Amino acid sequence: MGNINKLKLAQRGAYLSIVTYIILSVLKLYFGVFYDSAAVRADALNNMTDIFASVAVLIGLKISIRPPDDNHPYGHLKSENIASLVVSFIIIFVGVQVLVENVPAIFSPSVTKPNPVVIYISVAGGLIMLAVYYINSQLAAKTNSSSLKSAAMDNLSDSLISLGTAAGLVLTQLGLPIADVIIASVLGLLIIYTGFKILKSAVFALSDGYNDADLIEHKEDVLEVNGVLDVKSIKGRYHGSSIFLDVTIIVDPEISVTEAHRICDRVEEHMHNKGIMSLYVHPEPLFKE
Repeated sequence: MGNINKLKLAQRGAYLSIVTYIILSVLKLYFGVFYDSAAVRADALNNMTDIFASVAVLIGLKISIRPPDDNHPYGHLKSENIASLVVSFIIIFVGVQVLVENVPAIFSPSVTKPNPVVIYISVAGGLIMLAVYYINSQLAAKTNSSSLKSAAMDNLSDSLISLGTAAGLVLTQLGLPIADVIIASVLGLLIIYTGFKILKSAVFALSDGYNDADLIEHKEDVLEVNGVLDVKSIKGRYHGSSIFLDVTIIVDPEISVTEAHRICDRVEEHMHNKGIMSLYVHPEPLFKE
């Protein structure tokens, strides 16, 4: 599957998140207002916020498929990383909001018992978002989309919020009102942690960082090509879900320039088959002492 087709396939996950969030936010807001449940209303507002995160992912994916131009000779693939950065900020914001709303309530928990209907709504919302997380995580793995992977983590956070809300409401009915806000606070911390993980990954990619373990693996792949005596240097960059490599290989000094370039062509073909989108290969002769 080509890179463009993968990005188009990843867009389905963003559309799925947007539609699901719109439906759930409307339903939760309605039942939260009708049954006077602050927890469910807060969950509805959280889902409304996540609509913007999903839209950011969709925009990033759509920009990513644009071809290179004069101002972007390497294409627009880093738009995915920017979308992941936006999603991380939204997730962290939601986590902080959850903490701000619930930590003070630990010292003055509500004594009002919720209507069982809002518990069912929270459980249903949590299970639905868990299903969306599974679908999007599978799509992200299939398309190697960094922004969709971030969106899937957002889906999981929302599932945990809804299920945690339901658990807190159940415990409130059982006479433990403080359990509701304690669970919500713990979930808020987990959500912030998830947001920081996505933020760290996005900043790492946008600052042209590259994992050493991946470079070692790429070097071993290049050495598999017949005619490559050694790899003098190898550098990598992440552009969204794509990988760009710059490689300097060592070849036999007795071969012709034409044969050296044939070896470079074989390296490019071999690495493309390994999933590397763009590769620049430079040959240098082996200097014998």
